Amino acid sequence: MDCEYTALTTDSTAIEEAEVEDVAPTQLLVSNSDLEDETEEIELFDMSAVKSVQTSVNQERQPLIGNSSLSDTDPETDVRVPNSSNSTELTSEARAFTQNSVSSFDALVHLMKGNIGTGLLSLPVAVKNAGVIVGPVGLVVMAIFCVYCMHMLVNCSHKLCRKCGHTSMDYGEVAENACRVGPILFLRRHRVAVRRIVNAFLLLTQLGFCCVYFVFMARNAEQILRAFPGLQHAEFPPVQAFLAAFLLPIMLLCFIQNWDHLAPISTVANVVMVAGLVLIYQYILRRLKSPSIYPAFSSVGELPLFFGTAIYSFEGIGIVLPLENKMQNPQSFPMVINIGMGMVTFLYVSLGFFGYLAFGDHVEGSITLNLPTMPSADVTPSEQALYVVVKLMFVFCIFCTFAVQFYVPINIIWPSLKSRVSQRYQKVAEYILRAVLVIVTFGLAAGIPELGLFISLVGAFSSSALALIFPPLIQLLVKYEDGLHWLVVLRNVTIFLFGFVGFLAGSYVSIAQIVDSFSRKVAPTFAPTFSTG
Repeated sequence: MDCEYTALTTDSTAIEEAEVEDVAPTQLLVSNSDLEDETEEIELFDMSAVKSVQTSVNQERQPLIGNSSLSDTDPETDVRVPNSSNSTELTSEARAFTQNSVSSFDALVHLMKGNIGTGLLSLPVAVKNAGVIVGPVGLVVMAIFCVYCMHMLVNCSHKLCRKCGHTSMDYGEVAENACRVGPILFLRRHRVAVRRIVNAFLLLTQLGFCCVYFVFMARNAEQILRAFPGLQHAEFPPVQAFLAAFLLPIMLLCFIQNWDHLAPISTVANVVMVAGLVLIYQYILRRLKSPSIYPAFSSVGELPLFFGTAIYSFEGIGIVLPLENKMQNPQSFPMVINIGMGMVTFLYVSLGFFGYLAFGDHVEGSITLNLPTMPSADVTPSEQALYVVVKLMFVFCIFCTFAVQFYVPINIIWPSLKSRVSQRYQKVAEYILRAVLVIVTFGLAAGIPELGLFISLVGAFSSSALALIFPPLIQLLVKYEDGLHWLVVLRNVTIFLFGFVGFLAGSYVSIAQIVDSFSRKVAPTFAPTFSTG
């Protein structure tokens, strides 16, 4: 949504300023097609005495309205914009009483749950692809860059909200308005296309996560069934049957529209996840081998695979702004990011490092698949039953995470469709859209046997763009008018180049692996693959 303002015109006598207080806000809607605007959108125009009105994609964005006479006109694009000196500071009062708003604790729960998923469980393979020393160090560097970019995104969102008179913006709107206020005329003219590109990356990334969640649950469910007596050597149906078993439960979960209702589910899932991780830690810590027997650095050729898996693991970039937009007190969100991502990074590095030391070259794409499903010389029947329960616990956790990741595609697609549906059928239409998207992710998971290869490509291609490439560019555009210190430019360019090199190398290697896999009809083993081992 552009922060653009035009003069209000009517066919009747001009409305006097003294009479504005008696005019309902809905009466101030006019079509820009009458004003020779190529966007043909309906805009809400400034009048000094009009109260703030909610007009966002989720009916929870509240423009802060000022006098249009105080706005400035862009000399290059001839577009009227609000004067930042007269804009209202972003406050929590505008959100505190908004429907479906969440507290700081709820936001912390959602942020952690959104980052702890299949990516965390595949990190031992990432360390394997980088080396026992380079792997953990690389994960820390990746975490620093990703968390810093999260802060960049949130800070730019706050600045643009104050400038444009909104209480919140999503990722695509931040990118669009960054181009809008930036110095590059080409980006100003194509800012809507930029927003659509960002939203396309978000859709691809989040739906990719949902696809791999389907595969993860199906593969682990198959291993769980094989653990029961008499079924170890039984003939099982193809994995598509296990995927179909999760279709209806996932669809019902994704029908939940209120983030407040998801918070208790996420809290329970976090508790279960912690318990499952404790059991995994005690299993791998009893089987650690000396780090000296593993290479400190794997090889240059495998580093792109490390990058793709690692950046895929930091899967929370897509939910940062939706979470921040829902918070009652958005000023506390930077602290939420620091606390939540600090704990997530500790889990990432420790599980990746110790998981690799425990299983070495035999580590699976998901460490849960390395847990024993049958008794052996060093695993008693009671321990075997316990680790089967651990697999079941992680299936439940990933099941809950599906709804959190699913929120982002809905938040992108539904607003553009909502205005085209009669108000009477909007609720039904939204449920249909949710069901269709769940079926699409199910279809992709069931139809592509080497789904892990495509998810690795999504990690290198989409996740790197969202987490490392777009945020530093957005910040340079937003801060340009305030003056840029050379250190800021150097820092942002460094992060951009780090992400861009990983983007190119990771995408190239992933595509090469996919082509080689389909040509030989044999899928190579690299993260995040989910074989039944």
